[in-house]
Amino acid sequence: MRKIAVVVAILGMIVFAVNTGMAADKAGWPKGVTIGAAPVGGTYFIWGGGFAKLLHEKVGVQANVEVTGGPVHNTQLVDAKNLDFGMVTSAPVYEGWTGEGWAKGKKHQNVRVIFPMYATWFQMYAETKKGIKTLKDLEGKSVGVGPTGGTPATYWPKILEAAGVKAGRIVNAGSADLNSQLKDGMLDANSQAVGLPWVTVTEVETTHDVRLIPIDKATADKFIANYPLFAVDSIPKGFYKSNKDSDVLTITIGNFMTVHKDAPDDFVYEVVKKTFENVNILIAAHASAKEVKAANIVNSPIPIHPGAAKYYKEIGIKIPDKLIAK
Repeated sequence: MRKIAVVVAILGMIVFAVNTGMAADKAGWPKGVTIGAAPVGGTYFIWGGGFAKLLHEKVGVQANVEVTGGPVHNTQLVDAKNLDFGMVTSAPVYEGWTGEGWAKGKKHQNVRVIFPMYATWFQMYAETKKGIKTLKDLEGKSVGVGPTGGTPATYWPKILEAAGVKAGRIVNAGSADLNSQLKDGMLDANSQAVGLPWVTVTEVETTHDVRLIPIDKATADKFIANYPLFAVDSIPKGFYKSNKDSDVLTITIGNFMTVHKDAPDDFVYEVVKKTFENVNILIAAHASAKEVKAANIVNSPIPIHPGAAKYYKEIGIKIPDKLIAK
């Protein structure tokens, strides 16, 4: 009995020591976190739900998805420590870093990238009966561009400008709201910048005859000359019911998850490690997560958090000097 008691006591001490050590290791970790997404119904919001599930199940941290305007707002909120995680596209977060474009001289350099997400595709549609086939046909028309502060609201007007088009009215709202306005005849075209597939298109084309509007090559080239972080690509034919016979030319840009520079290194390391080990959780939330590849981290538009950089170095990815946080 004495031997059993001693063994039990020793096991108890070991368990206590292990638990104490684990608690000490996580002493600086947040008890709960917020994830900056975008309006309900968009890819970011769906993605945020998958990421929150991953954080809870694999990292042991509770997470709440916050509705925001999108990348511009997420950059501002992460920079100010009002969000723990923020999903962004390359151009808005880069402009925030340099103090250009929307940032208007104010640099937001407290933000750090931790992992690459997926490519954002600029997509626009209109009811076929409207006769809108090209960007030129939008002259004087009403065009939905998503909520203020989002990537589409920031860059679709600039794309139209590159096309030499002056819309009659630019409308800011969430995808679902804009889609309702379009179906009610209050809006001529609806656009977004999201991953494939854009659920609004797949839903609306089940009940309405719509046409995807391409960004022609001349417009894309002119736009990219001023915003080189973007690239030309095509939505493959047959991807949507609306483009069953032809590709749709458009532009794309990368998405990244960010944190504040003061986020604990060991916490960020664990988040990044568990993310790549459990991408299936993200894919279950949205198919675009199939594009989550560690190698794409070298395309980050701003410096990478040291905790994340440690993980990439461990798996053999060389981080460019310009992306190493000072």
